Amino acid sequence: MRKTFLINVVSSCLTLCMSVSVQGAYTYTTIDVPGASHTYPYDIDGGNIVGLYRDVSGNHGFSYDGSTYTTLDVPGASNTYARGIDGGNIVGKYIDGSGHHGFSYNGTTYTTLDVPGAGDTYAWGIDGNNIVGRYYDGSGSHGFSYDGSTYTTLDVPGASYTRALGIDGDNIVGRYSDDSGSHGFLATVVPVPLPAAAWMAVPLLAVIGVIGKMRRLRRV
Repeated sequence: MRKTFLINVVSSCLTLCMSVSVQGAYTYTTIDVPGASHTYPYDIDGGNIVGLYRDVSGNHGFSYDGSTYTTLDVPGASNTYARGIDGGNIVGKYIDGSGHHGFSYNGTTYTTLDVPGAGDTYAWGIDGNNIVGRYYDGSGSHGFSYDGSTYTTLDVPGASYTRALGIDGDNIVGRYSDDSGSHGFLATVVPVPLPAAAWMAVPLLAVIGVIGKMRRLRRV
């Protein structure tokens, strides 16, 4: 009896210990670009970090792989800001004589991102080939997504402005403002249902296939 009791107690203790998640202490590492007065990391992917730093000549983007800082300056820009990274691709914004523009950088080439009709474009996040950010036009501030060929506007219903800040798969996060204040949001893709005519075509195609097979069998 006593042996059984002790076994049950030990078993319960082991179960409790296994179910408790022990959080270890964090190690904090300072990130300072050499010679910079200010350093702001904004995103991380694996062991690579991107952000911006400020020195006497202005604002510059940077990447950091744990040992080496690399400056990111869009050619011709007065200021460059790196805001998002995924694999070997980095996105952000830059400023030149014509205004604010988004950019993507694949390690060798900078590509300007300007939403058609926008006064200013900012690229904030990237996942695979998809980029999100915000742009300004005559009606205000809007979020956007870009898949490499098409820009799609993201406006939270009833919002006075919308900003898309991050993306993972089909999920986009950001912030918006309305009459009650500022809020965060999560946007998910809603599957487009097939029209009724398309569903009706499925059995019709099946029937056509059966008829064709029957005709071929008769010829044998």
